[in-house]
Formats: sequence, C-alpha cells, structure tokens
Amino acid sequence: MQQQLVLPLALLFIALGASSNAQSEPAATAAAGVASDAAPLLTYYDVGRMFVFNCTLPRAPDAGDYVWRKNGTAVEELADLSGRYKLEDNKAVFRMTVRTTEDDFGNYSCAVGGAAPAQAWELRGRPHAKLPANTNVVEGQKLKLVCKVVGKPYPDVKWMVANATDGNLTDAAAALGERAQLGSSEQGVAGAELVLEAAARADAGVYTCAPAGGVAAPTTVRVKDMYAALWPFLGICAEVFVLCAIILVYEKRRTKPELDDSDTDNHEQKKS
Repeated sequence: MQQQLVLPLALLFIALGASSNAQSEPAATAAAGVASDAAPLLTYYDVGRMFVFNCTLPRAPDAGDYVWRKNGTAVEELADLSGRYKLEDNKAVFRMTVRTTEDDFGNYSCAVGGAAPAQAWELRGRPHAKLPANTNVVEGQKLKLVCKVVGKPYPDVKWMVANATDGNLTDAAAALGERAQLGSSEQGVAGAELVLEAAARADAGVYTCAPAGGVAAPTTVRVKDMYAALWPFLGICAEVFVLCAIILVYEKRRTKPELDDSDTDNHEQKKS
C-alpha cells in the first residue's frame, strides 16, 4: 500500500521539476539576445540648413578616437562630404559647416575606436512640396498638376482639394472619382502627378499637395470657359465693325452736301 502511494508522488515531483525548467530556459535566451547597439534615432533636417550630431558614448583615455560613419563608410572616405564638415570637441561632435543637400540623408553613427557599441542616427530630409501659386486651364482641356518634393528619401504624396462651392478640404481622388489619374513624377515620387484628361468648370478650386510627414503646398486651379479665348477676338471685331459703320455714315453725310452743290451749279449753267 505504501509502495503504491510513493510511486505516484515520485512521478508528480519529477513532472513539476521538468515544468519549472522548461519555463526558465526561454527567459535566459531572451536576455542573451538583447542587441548591444541602440536603434538609430530618427532625425529630420531642412535641406539647405546645417545639422549637428553629438556623440555621448563614454570614452576612456586609451580607448582611441571617435570614429564617424555614414551608411557604414568612414566619413573621411566619402568624397561628397569632403570639406563640408568638422569634427569638434575631440571628435565627439560632427558638424556640417556648409549648406546641406538632398543627398546628405542617410544613416550616421559614431563609435569609440570604431568598435561596437555605436550611437546611430537615421537622418532624413524634411519633405517640402512645391507647386505654382496659380494654375489655369481651359474647359475640356487636359489638367496636369506635378508636385515637386524636396527632401530625401521621398515620401508618398496625397492630393487634397477645396472646391470653390463650399471650401471643404477633401481627398482629391475621392472627390474627382475615376476621372483623376495619379502617377509617379519624374523624381520618382509616388502619387506626385494628378491628371484630368478633360477639366470641367466644377473642377476649379484649391489643390494641395501633402507629402507624408512634410510641408504641404497649395495651387489655385482656374478653369476658363472654352470660348473664353474667343471673347477678345470678338470684341476686336465688334470695335472694327462699329468704327467702319461710323466712317461710312460720316462719309455719306459729308458727300451729300457736295452733290447738292454740284446740282445747283449745273442748273445755273443751263440757265445762262
């Protein structure tokens, strides 16, 4: 009887011990898999303006200098950065000293002696949209709006429209329906081109190009009457017609007294 009770208790003890070991192993594995380098800090800069990175990694006196890299390459080896930056405060500060360009975006990092761990930044240009202030098109003709974006990497672009009727801002693709064609620009910006094959008078309004996470730009679209170009010509024709009519009436009135005088002279000559 005692042997029958001891055997189940022993099996239960073994099962509990195995379960405890199975639960503790994953925790140890997760702790060992933590990355030593921190994730890059997302940073934006305005194209044309300078930027500065401060490396805050601790450095021992005999550990070597700070090593700066862009996209994995030492900054000293990059021709596009030559003469455009300075390393200050014992190379702990990376400072761009000239106007920045779109191609200055990328992944920057600093490390002590070039070894891990590294402090990293993901540098992106703040997107700015550019459009002409006004856009004119004749009713029935093709309307093409091209949004230029400054700031790499280029984000996707969304078009919004505020029509002249109520002024509410709505998604252009939804407002225009199937007539609206969205495509990529020559820059390679997705959705930066908005095309209407045949513009209608109701399409007039303020169109806004809004890059994701950037600064939007508006343009005022005016749709002219298809006969608008004829009105100046017709006006000129009317002026010419009125002028000719005035000259004709004047000439008739001027020549009538001359004819009366000539008839009187002829009559007097016959009497004599």
